[in-house]
Amino acid sequence: MSMNSGRHNQAFSDQILAVAKDAASEHDAHNRFYYEYRAVMEMNAEFYRSTVRRIFKNRKIAHNYFSVAGTLGDFTDINNVVIKTVEGAKDDISALGQWIAALDLYTGLPETMKASHVKPDAGHCGIFADKSWRNNIRPLVLGFIDNNHSPKPSPPYPASQV
Repeated sequence: MSMNSGRHNQAFSDQILAVAKDAASEHDAHNRFYYEYRAVMEMNAEFYRSTVRRIFKNRKIAHNYFSVAGTLGDFTDINNVVIKTVEGAKDDISALGQWIAALDLYTGLPETMKASHVKPDAGHCGIFADKSWRNNIRPLVLGFIDNNHSPKPSPPYPASQV
């Protein structure tokens, strides 16, 4: 909240005035937003510190040096999936362009299997939650999945003979 303190301070000032005027409710837009915004994901401190150290300080993923369940990973081995990144142009947590740049790590994929979308008026929360997610991003993601879904192959014999 400190990264956008002016906006959040104004929102709380407005809410205090609304409460004073008896024009607020437990389920108004302000309370719905901040209930979700302040939700905490529980993880232990060591996991958080380890993630920050590996991903951001040591830049393991950026250098294509990471492991999954003890097995060394390699982005260049990924060659048979489509990938779409989604970013908010007003994101104050993830720098604009970092997800588009991440697509360059997938050198085993042709450009036709890579896609990206930047939502001009969305911040970090607008990409992952709230009505911007429901109305804009979710349909985009579901459409991408539908457009790139491979139907199950037909059996080599009629289903009636199973």
